Order: sequence, then structure tokens, then C-alpha cells
Amino acid sequence: MADILLKRDSTLAATYVPNTFIDQYMTHADGEFVKIYLYLLRCMSDPDTVFSISDIADKFDHTEKDVTRALRYWEKMRLLRLEFNRQEELTGICLSDCTPLTAVSQDTHPSEPERACRSVSLPVSAHDADAALPERTSYSLNQLAQFNEDETVMELLFVAERYLGHELNNTETQMILYWLDKLDFSQDLIEYLIEQCVAKNHRSVRYMDKIALSWAKAGIRTLNDARQASELHSSTVHAIQKAFGISNRSLAAGELEFAKKWSEEFAFSDEIVTLACQKTIQSIHQISFEYADSILASWKRQNVRTLNDIKLLDVQYQEAKAKKISAGKNAVRTAKGTLSGGFANFSQRTYNYDELERELLSQAR
Repeated sequence: MADILLKRDSTLAATYVPNTFIDQYMTHADGEFVKIYLYLLRCMSDPDTVFSISDIADKFDHTEKDVTRALRYWEKMRLLRLEFNRQEELTGICLSDCTPLTAVSQDTHPSEPERACRSVSLPVSAHDADAALPERTSYSLNQLAQFNEDETVMELLFVAERYLGHELNNTETQMILYWLDKLDFSQDLIEYLIEQCVAKNHRSVRYMDKIALSWAKAGIRTLNDARQASELHSSTVHAIQKAFGISNRSLAAGELEFAKKWSEEFAFSDEIVTLACQKTIQSIHQISFEYADSILASWKRQNVRTLNDIKLLDVQYQEAKAKKISAGKNAVRTAKGTLSGGFANFSQRTYNYDELERELLSQAR
């Protein structure tokens, strides 16, 4: 990983913590994020300080992803600017002046800035969407012991066991800790995830893990996020899954975007979305959100609002198709008539076969 050159474009003449940061920014930020920012201020006292993400991670006993997440948060709050090279490696951090937050920002609930930050992904290669998710790590016995000292973690694992009806094994514990520690899911969100899966008779933690990953990709990090997504798309998503016959998984992030587009941007009812999915299967005999989207986009252009509108379009299409077929048949008949009439213009020859036979016999004699 490339070294990072720390520089400044502000008017700070010495290393200090602005009162605005303490009064407004610090009160809403995660404590670990505050540590990273204070460390950057400290480094500013040494001109052209060079360090790496791994250096900061080692200093605070964090992972590199934890450090990067903190930097992204402060970039979102406009207290610094991150600079990258063509290989998408972080090469510079430029600190900005600590300007007062607006009145709207000051009234924002403390969790809002944090949630906004978490929705920002690190630069990733276009061919590897999963790279945006934190890597899985196998927690050691010492790390598990540290987790067990946290009352929140102990309560979460206890609730999970009550929902699942059995004691968690090591694999299940590792997965749940991954949601909490790496995906930054809140305790309430994890309990909600387990509750919803169990309610649908899905008690496999591996199944729940797939849901967790799809939520993480969709930017869902809190219970409120999950409930809002559920309220907006639950009926449409259910209709799509039923029409496409999807029963063994949840919709992926890209598929959820289609559901959101059809229900919000196109404002189509679940019945119309269902019909588009059914027509997709009938036409190409496979699941294709892109094909269904093309159908719905066509209906949108034709101002479809109800199922009756679609029936009318189908009638018009069948009538136009019938006229086209009829016109084609008439053209064929005309061509045949012209062809047969052309042959009729030739004079037909007649032969007397008896006379020809007598003539041939006489010649033979």
C-alpha cells in the first residue's frame, strides 16, 4: 500500500483542536473516529508527515478497514479530503478548516451522520462487487473472550439462542460477530434479522448471513433502515419473488433496485409488476429483471396505469399482428396470380399422338 503524504490547505498555524469540532462534530461521532481525527491533527505539527493506513491501524490496534471507515466519515463531514492515484490507492489526506455545522445539521439525530458515512463504499474494482464488504476473519479465543466481556454482545448472543432454540456453535457465533463487528450492524438490526428469518421458518444462520450480506450491499445498517426498506418494497418484492418463482433466497442489491424503480419511479402496482414478470418467463423462459424492466418501461411510455390498459394494448397488438399477417397473405396471393397469369400468355401446343405413331411406323418401313 502506498505511503500517504499529509498536507494542509487551511490557515491553521499550530496543532490544536478547534472548539467547533469539540462542540459540534465530536458529539455526534464514534469515539474511534474521533481518535483518528485527533491523531491527524497531531501529525500536522510535523510538516509533510508520511505514514500509511497500516501505521495508524497498528497504533490504535484497529484493522485497516476501521481506519479507512473513519477517514470516510470525516470526509463525509467535510473536515478532510482524500486523494487517490489511478490504482485507487489512498495517497493523500488534506485537512480542511473546521467550519460550524448548519442549524439543520445541529438538530440531526446523532446517528444520522454515522449512518450517512456507512453508506459510502471504498473504491472497488468494477468486476468485484463483493470487495466492498469487509473480509471475514476467524476470531481467536482471546478475541472471543473479549467479546464475552461486552454486555451488548452477550445479550445479543443470548437472544439469538432463544430465537434459534439451541446453543450457538462456533461457526454461528463467528457469523453473528461478523455482522456486528465488520458489517457495523446495530444490535437491534441483528435481532430483527434473526426474528424475521425465524418467523418465516428459516432457522439457518447461513441463510441469515446471506440476508445480512444483501442488506450490507444495499446500505442497510440500522433497524430503521431495514424497516423503511421493508415498508417500501415488501409487497413488491414478494410479488416479484412469487412471479419469478424465487423461494430459496432474497433479492440481491441490484434486483432490489429494480423493485424500487418499478414501485417508486414507475409507480406501478404489484399486479402490473407481476404481469411483467410472468410475460418475461413466457417469452424467454428464464428469470430476467432486465427483460421485465424493458416491458415495464414500454408500458410506462404508453401511459399504462391499470391492467385494463394492458389488455387494451394486447388487443391492439393482436389486431395489428392479424392485419400484418393478412396483408402478407394477400401479397402472396397476388404474386401467385401474377405468376400463373404470365404462363397463361404463352400459346399452348397440341399433339395428335395417334398420328405421330403412324408417321413413325411408316418411316420405319
